[in-house]
Amino acid sequence: MKIDLKWLFFAAFALFALAPLRSQTSPLPEKMPEFPGGIPALMAYMGNNLKYPETAQKEKAEGIVLIKFNVDPDGSITDLRTISKGETPRPDFVLEALRVVRSMPKWTPGEAGGKKVKAEIVLPVKFKLS
Repeated sequence: MKIDLKWLFFAAFALFALAPLRSQTSPLPEKMPEFPGGIPALMAYMGNNLKYPETAQKEKAEGIVLIKFNVDPDGSITDLRTISKGETPRPDFVLEALRVVRSMPKWTPGEAGGKKVKAEIVLPVKFKLS
């Protein structure tokens, strides 16, 4: 199933627009974390790795899952969770979105005051039949 690349561009933009949510233990990053290769690589990664759940495809279901996670000072992705704005996403969409984010390579970490810091990211993942 083809993934909507226009949405992936929006998702990558939202990643950086929504991301600077302050953590109580880390300073607000001056430089946000970055997926290796930047936004184009993130878009390609999502497009190549996200699989539309078979049941959802048969039911012609669509939806958005918001994944919130931390990028640690070593670039590791930790503390994955979903957040909801409005309608609760389908469980199969949630599982697939979490699977893909968990399998991402390490990111370039955020920085504050010249030091690598933990930063929180929100990534919207849209499931849309095309």
